[in-house]
Amino acid sequence: MFTMGHLAIFASLFLFMVGIVEMIPELFTLYHERYKADLVRTSRELDKFFLNVKPTKILIGAVVLGIVLGLTSGSWIVAVSVALGGLVAPKIILSIYKDIRSSQFEAQLMDALLLINNSLRSGLDMAAGIERVSTTMKPPISEEFGLVLNSYRLGTQLETALMDLTTRIRSRTLETVVYAIAIQRETGGNIIKTFDQLVLTIREESKLQKKVRAMTSQGRTQIFFLAGFPWVLAVVFFFLSPAFMAPALANPWGQIVIVFLLIWEAIGILVTKKIVTVDI
Repeated sequence: MFTMGHLAIFASLFLFMVGIVEMIPELFTLYHERYKADLVRTSRELDKFFLNVKPTKILIGAVVLGIVLGLTSGSWIVAVSVALGGLVAPKIILSIYKDIRSSQFEAQLMDALLLINNSLRSGLDMAAGIERVSTTMKPPISEEFGLVLNSYRLGTQLETALMDLTTRIRSRTLETVVYAIAIQRETGGNIIKTFDQLVLTIREESKLQKKVRAMTSQGRTQIFFLAGFPWVLAVVFFFLSPAFMAPALANPWGQIVIVFLLIWEAIGILVTKKIVTVDI
């Protein structure tokens, strides 16, 4: 028997659902605008790294790949998962490429500093030393210092152009170099001695980083072993006993569980990698 209390609860739920339904278009529009702005920023970042890949092409490719895999496997979960993965794929690709490029840049930084130091010793200025790096060394450091030089020639202060470089390259060593150059140019002093001390400091820091990396190599190896072992075991079970693995692959709920396992395993890898990474 309905009472006034039941009617009030029903009316409240109805009004709440109506409000949610009315908010959905606004939330979708807000998310769409933010996502478009994020795609534009990601596209600019990719252009800065000389990577001629448009985020929209990555998204379209993910959707097409999801449709093909969905039709091939007969699973809508695979299709939706791959298509949704395309939404975050541009930022993931940018982050991975940024880390790779930063590592390559840092490996070349010592030679670049020695080249600039030799230029200063021969009587040239800082801009001329940067030009020698951009014309004689290999990418990515030649490309990055080329952007610094172009920005300087267009009227930007050298310190500002170097600061912009630290936003593109993730390297504490580079930040140390840029801050030392900025302070030296502001306060004055013997820039050759400054570079000599920088080279000595970075060389010792590089030795320490290699030592720490060797000490933590076991932890990084364990990460990939623990992450890959369950899937290798699943493949072995699939070939040894297909009937045992069939329910997990054919049932939609089994496929959803596999997708969630992949997501949580990726999160676990990132968290564990942060734990075993030692900042010097």
